[in-house]
Amino acid sequence: MNIYRVKPGDSIWRISNKFRVSPQAVIDANGLDAAEYIVPGMNLLIPTKSPSATYTVKPGDTPWSIAKKFNITVSQLITANNLSDPYTIYPGQAVYTKAILETLGYFIPSRVQDRTLFINSMARYLTYLAVFDFPVTASGQITGALDLETLTAARGNDVALLPVLTNLVRGEFSGDLGHTVISDPLSRSNLINNIIAFLQNYSLRGVVIDFENLFPQDRNMFTQFIQELYTRLHSEGEILVLNVAPKWEDWPDREWAGFFDYNRLGPIIDIAAIMTYEWGWRTGPPRATAPIPYIKRVLDYATQNNIPANKIYLGLTLYGYDWRYPYVPGNLAATVTLPEVWNLARTYNASILFSSEARQPYLRYADASGQQHEVWFEDAQSHYYKYQIVNKYGIAGAFYWLIDQPFPATWNMASDLFTIRKL
Repeated sequence: MNIYRVKPGDSIWRISNKFRVSPQAVIDANGLDAAEYIVPGMNLLIPTKSPSATYTVKPGDTPWSIAKKFNITVSQLITANNLSDPYTIYPGQAVYTKAILETLGYFIPSRVQDRTLFINSMARYLTYLAVFDFPVTASGQITGALDLETLTAARGNDVALLPVLTNLVRGEFSGDLGHTVISDPLSRSNLINNIIAFLQNYSLRGVVIDFENLFPQDRNMFTQFIQELYTRLHSEGEILVLNVAPKWEDWPDREWAGFFDYNRLGPIIDIAAIMTYEWGWRTGPPRATAPIPYIKRVLDYATQNNIPANKIYLGLTLYGYDWRYPYVPGNLAATVTLPEVWNLARTYNASILFSSEARQPYLRYADASGQQHEVWFEDAQSHYYKYQIVNKYGIAGAFYWLIDQPFPATWNMASDLFTIRKL
């Protein structure tokens, strides 16, 4: 595969001819409409023929030399080939040279009309499907109903379904609700019992806990809750996924990130889904939503503070934010998908730019009323840089928020760069 940045005067035909692929292949790989023209600055995935995922060992090869040759870590090579200490290989042996990637896609069934068709089309890219959301109550009950069409489609496609439990109240994460549930021993016990019953009732593999905006002073109680839940889940052979706020210092007194104690949580979770995005948030001001330097600082801190790389899933978004500019506090950004950003560029004759520092694309345009806008979003190039981070750090997986938003380039890229694990 290649990623090509569109230049003035380019066309799909000219680009496809340059890389000797069909125009339709470029259109399909990027979710383009053949009737719409491309604009300068678009980063397009070019689905050229991928190299073989296997390599035949030659005399003198070692796991370390092969890993270096194919730009993966030694641990990724060992995992992909189930090698055991002392990691012996021999000439003529065929070894897999793609890193194994576990993927988790967050999904709201009500947003998709034909859930069976959608999951059938997405299943080959997914290890887990996280069904969002199941808010909890103050007494530890789980609200919401599991969508049976989604469950049936996931099972039929070898995708493990996980329910996502939240502390949402009327669409907002409630610190008060979270405090009530985890501080009261009876409510906490009820919730854990209800989680186990829920998983067993539907024969599910585990649960995702997405508690956000808890109070910093509830840090120890939250850790205690996770410890109790983890112990109970493991006694039943089930896993615990925890959505974790990103940070590069402990910040125990800070809102949002303060209640996550990386050092104590790391050993008592199976997967840390670190939300490495939305530094540029809807409330503004406009800025990169997932800058690479920030992501690296978070991963450095996590891996140095008891969350090993083989437990980490890197968070990827499939959308961006469109702010009015100059920024006025209180003006919320609009959420935009990648096709919508491209359409804005077409409509207002604006070129798409790329930040070499953040390694993320952005767009500035003036709408029909003359109002200036600034848009930060994700595209094939920015996701490619994030997949390279997955390789560099030897991270176990990636998670995507939300998978019904159109972004075919990332799925084609993930399956080209990695072997996606199926359980």
